Amino acid sequence: MGDIGRVLNTTREALLSHLTALNVTGNNVANVDTLGYSRLRPTFGSIGVIDSSQEQGQFGVKITAIERLYNKYLEASMVQQEQEVGYNSAQLDILNRVEGMLNESSGVGISALLSEFWGAWSELSANPTGVTERDNLVSISQSLASMFRQKANDLINVQSDINTLISDTVTQLNQHLDSMADLNNKIAQIEISGGNAASLRDQRAELLRDISQIIDVNYLEETDGSLNIYISNGRSLVEGRNVWKLDVENNPANSNYYDIVFEDTPTVAINDRLQGGKLAGLLDVRDKIYVWDASAGQYRGYLSDLNNMAAAIINSVNTQHNSGYDLDGNVGGDFFSAASTLAKDMQVDSAIVANVRAIAASATVNRDGQNASLMNAIKDDSTLMAGGTATIDNFYQTLMARIGNDVVSSKRGLDQQTTVLNQIESQREAVSGVSIDEEMLNMIKFQAGYNAAARLCGVINEMMDTLINLGK
Repeated sequence: MGDIGRVLNTTREALLSHLTALNVTGNNVANVDTLGYSRLRPTFGSIGVIDSSQEQGQFGVKITAIERLYNKYLEASMVQQEQEVGYNSAQLDILNRVEGMLNESSGVGISALLSEFWGAWSELSANPTGVTERDNLVSISQSLASMFRQKANDLINVQSDINTLISDTVTQLNQHLDSMADLNNKIAQIEISGGNAASLRDQRAELLRDISQIIDVNYLEETDGSLNIYISNGRSLVEGRNVWKLDVENNPANSNYYDIVFEDTPTVAINDRLQGGKLAGLLDVRDKIYVWDASAGQYRGYLSDLNNMAAAIINSVNTQHNSGYDLDGNVGGDFFSAASTLAKDMQVDSAIVANVRAIAASATVNRDGQNASLMNAIKDDSTLMAGGTATIDNFYQTLMARIGNDVVSSKRGLDQQTTVLNQIESQREAVSGVSIDEEMLNMIKFQAGYNAAARLCGVINEMMDTLINLGK
């Protein structure tokens, strides 16, 4: 009876092992559409214990492990690519918005109004006493000033929106870091006690990708299964259950826009430490619009160029206007308000708007129109912009081309990095993804093993019945 008992135990282990394998396979099939799921594979191991001194043996099968199928290299590559995609995606969204704001394709923009502005001075030079020409000049000049104000305020609003988005993104990142620490704790507890935390590891892998979309990170798995995450300067974001959160601080040197800092060191900005992910992309595109360049001692960016254009127009036109005479023989005053040369404040001087006779179109008191001709000639002055190498019109065309190139470059980068990410995801799917055909074959195989063990159990049951009947 002892031998039969050992055979029954072998049968029991076989039934349980194949039932477990069927459950694992069923779980794979159930999660075929689960994002980030890594399929599981049961590993069978034989039981073979022989005690020759006692002439006893124990044979059978058991599930030695349930393996989570994944590739560490592919996981690391996906994390790296998510950083690149997050960076370029954040930039492209904003740059497309900026390009749309400054779009000149409709024929109504700064370039078109500049052309009309110079043309209006030319028309006035031909008829310096004409009220219609003077009214037309003031109207076009007001439209030009209004367009500068609109474009400048649009850029300022975009920059403000980016600043808010940076703060929101930091908050989102901190929530992810808390979730990562929680998963670390759960995984460590389960695996230290000998359990399998495959599902939690899948969740953590997806969370790591979400984090890397926001910020470029390095990571290291500890022996207890927890994941430590660092930024490029080696400072920790997560170590086991511990979290070091980020925050934002106003930077007075940069128009009070946010710097990114650690909560525990709020005076140390880490902007330059962020090389990938959404946060780095947002910081870079925000500073493409307007940023204080301490090394050069001046502002730079799209808005800075627009301000430089507005200042060049205001100063050059006012200087020339001051040298002429109006219809009443008075020396010309300022044509544009000199209170501010910033694009967002540009406007025609109130004295000109109130009295078009105050426009100094003449070089002398004889109403000759020569000063209006000199005004028109400003458009051809290549010493006004770009360090004395470009006209106002050419400078604006260069600015528009630069914005267009930035959009194209960002789109090209996003397309390239997305293609690489898709390729890596396909490779990961080949390793970790669920194939219904493969799982169905495994189910048939495990079911056959289960049925064989059940038949063996039936045979043993018949043997025991026979032995019992023989003893009666």
